[in-house]
Order: sequence, then C-alpha cells, then structure tokens
Amino acid sequence: MSLEIDKKFLLKSTLYNFLGTAVKVVAPVLIIVLARIFGKEEFGIFVGTQLWIFTLSRAAVFGLDKGLNWFLPQNILNNRPAHLGFNESLSRSLIISTIIFAVMFICAVFGLHKYSESLVALSSSELSIYALSIIPLAALHIFGGTVEGIRKPQYRMFITECTVFALAPFLSIVLNFAGIPHALPMGLLIANILGCLIYIPLIKKRFPFSLKFFGNKIPRELLVYSIPRGFSEVVVSVSMRIDVWMILLMLGPGEAGVYAVMTTISNGLRTIRQSYNPIILPVIAGMSKERLATDLKPVFSYCVNMVTLIQLAIGFFIVLFPDKILMIAGKDFIVQPETLGILLLSHLLGGFFLLSASVLNGIGKSLYTLKMDIASLCVSFATGYILIPIFGLPGAALSTLAYILLQSIWNNIYIFKLHLRLYSKKVIPYAIWSVLLLVLYILLPNFSLGLLDKIILYIGVLCCLGVTQIFILRR
Repeated sequence: MSLEIDKKFLLKSTLYNFLGTAVKVVAPVLIIVLARIFGKEEFGIFVGTQLWIFTLSRAAVFGLDKGLNWFLPQNILNNRPAHLGFNESLSRSLIISTIIFAVMFICAVFGLHKYSESLVALSSSELSIYALSIIPLAALHIFGGTVEGIRKPQYRMFITECTVFALAPFLSIVLNFAGIPHALPMGLLIANILGCLIYIPLIKKRFPFSLKFFGNKIPRELLVYSIPRGFSEVVVSVSMRIDVWMILLMLGPGEAGVYAVMTTISNGLRTIRQSYNPIILPVIAGMSKERLATDLKPVFSYCVNMVTLIQLAIGFFIVLFPDKILMIAGKDFIVQPETLGILLLSHLLGGFFLLSASVLNGIGKSLYTLKMDIASLCVSFATGYILIPIFGLPGAALSTLAYILLQSIWNNIYIFKLHLRLYSKKVIPYAIWSVLLLVLYILLPNFSLGLLDKIILYIGVLCCLGVTQIFILRR
C-alpha cells in the first residue's frame, strides 16, 4: 500500500460518508416521530431497553467485529487465506448471543426486570422480543467488521447505519398504526433480521460462507487482538449510554425520553466521527513503521477535517433551528434546552480529538484503549451520579463532556509519547469554525432572528464552509 492508494480510499469513503449522512438524517427524524407517537414515558423505556440490548450484543461478539477490521488486512500482508477468521467469528458470536437471549428470556418469564420501578411498564413479552434482537444484532456487528476489513465500509454505512436504523422506527410506526401489539420491539427485531438478509449475498461474493458451531478455532492472533477490544467496546457502549440509564433510574422514564430525543439530535455529530473510525483503522493497520512516520499526519489530518466539516454543517443547522427540530417530538420534549448545547460541544471535541483512538487500535494498542475506556466509564459514572440529581438533564450531558475530555487529552498525550504526530496546520481553519459555532450558540438567544434570517444565515455558512474546504485542498 502507498499514500496515494490510501488517499484514494479515504476520498472514496468520504464521498460515501457525505451521501450516507444525507440518508442517515431519516433515522433520527423517525425516532423523534416515535417519541411523539408513543409519549415520553413509553419512549424512555424503549430507548433504555434498546440501548441495553445493543450493549449486550457488543458483549456477544466480544470485539471480533473490530478484530476482523484489523485482522483481514493482515491476511493479505501475511499471505493467509483472505477469509480466515470470518466464519469462525460469526459462528462463535451466534452461539454467545443465543445464550444471552436464553438468559434474558428466563428473566422475562419470571418478571425479574420489574424489580426496577422504571421498568414496571415493560411486559415480559416485550422484553423477550427485545432479547431476541440480540442474535441478528450480533451477526450485523460481524458482517460490518468484515466489510470494513476488506475496505468496503460503504456496505456497513448504508446497510447497518442507514437502512437498519431507519427501518426500525419506520416499522414500529407502521406496526403501531396496523394495531399490532409490541410495535417498538417488533420493529427493532424485524429491521435487524432484514439487515442480515441484505448482508449475506454481498459477503458470499467475497468469502465462502460456512457456519460450523463446533470444532473451528478462531485464529490466535485475531483472538488476542479482539479480547481487549471486546472489553473496550462493551465499556464504551456503557459509557455512551450510562447517562440515559442513570436518568431512567434517578429521574424516571419521562425525563429519559426527553434526554433521548436530545441525544438523538446531537448524535448526528457523534456518528460522523464513529463512521470514520473503521475507515481510518485498516489504513493505519496497513502502514509500516516507516510510513507511520511520514504518512500518518496527512492521513489523520485529512480525516479530522472531513469529520469536522460534516459535523459543522449539521451543527449549525441544529443551533439555528433547535425549536423546529424538537417540535417534531412535541412541546413536552422542550425541557432544559441547554442540555443540547453541552452535547454538541462534547461531540465537536470528539470529532477533533477522539479519532486518535483509531490510530492506537490501528497500531495494535488495543490493551491501552481498554484501560482508557475503563477509566472513562468510571469518570462518566461518578460525574453523572453527582451531577444528575443536582442539575438534571444538563448534569447528564456534563458527564458525557467529562469522559470525552479525559479521552481526548489522555490519548493525544500517549500518542505524542510514542513519537507519532497527528495534526497538520490544515486542521486550524476548522478548529476556528468550531469555536465560531460555539460562539453562535451562546450569542444567538440575544438576537431575535426570524426563520428567513436563519435560513439565509445557514446558506451563507454552508457557502463559507465550502470556500474553506477549497482553500484547504489547494494548500
């Protein structure tokens, strides 16, 4: 591999990201519509349970999806069979996810979840359907890691992040109007199954597809890399969702529903950065030590600029039209709007600094990232436990900001100690734009701008961002 080949791959992936971002707008809108249809209490329980299912599905794959993203490029470098590790990982993940489903099903039958006051309204049937979603979700993780490892990230982008995430709320809405019971968990389950059915023929074109549940061993190198990544992914999943769970337990499902709408809106920024993690990781994994010294900085800075550019386009829209967005859910969801601003700041910082975690994983430092994620979880829990009872929803957002700041500072100091350099001068213009976005968020309430004024301002911002990008590319 060369820098030119890597740049072409990153440019192609960026174009897919732009297109995918436009498509991904549909899912958050539909989720906000869900909140309006089902009410904030039922929606809050749905979000809390769904996030728990996602976290358990992460535990089921045990990092093998992230391991495949790193391991499959290594197959080519080491002259191994190109598909080595795929079937073994899929089989093992399906076994573990089935065991987790069985345990949750038993808990649902005996109503053990109802010992939590916040989950009393969740029926045993609903919890069983949610639990069944873990099996196709685990398969989706493995399929996603596989296509990213063979440099086809657009498959995961459009199938998992766009199609499945948009289908789940859409199907729930359709099932609800059709009068079918348990519409929320049923929509999630059907969407996950359909996503798997889309993946299978695409992967069969590249790899032999063979499920052997016994007798096939996962390659040791893949397992050694994946185990700390698996722990890390579970810890990250908990860190990202612990604020919602703590609100659900401390403040109730209604407040959790309100906060979930705000995180759905702000997560438009976070998902941009997350979608670049699997793009940059195999590029870094394919670099020799010599190339890390010469090619890492331009590759990393390019990705940071692309992430921040897309984040700014979305961020300015959210800052200028927050009331219009929240009104999709209804007046009941316009509570403590400063929460949204804190979440936006958190994800802007993450876009600039948290891609560094992909660099560390790309050079094989998965054990370090595990330690970092455990520390972040402790910080997130401690700050949330203290701040949520005092400040309510803004306290939960501050706990998110706290662990993002910790990771941003710690990761970049560690990389600097490894004598690797990440940032070029080309990131400065977008750093300035990020500050301008925060200034606009702070000052905007002092001005009485009409809808037309905001539209004109937003179009002007987009044009200026385009000029900035042209300026950076020409340097």
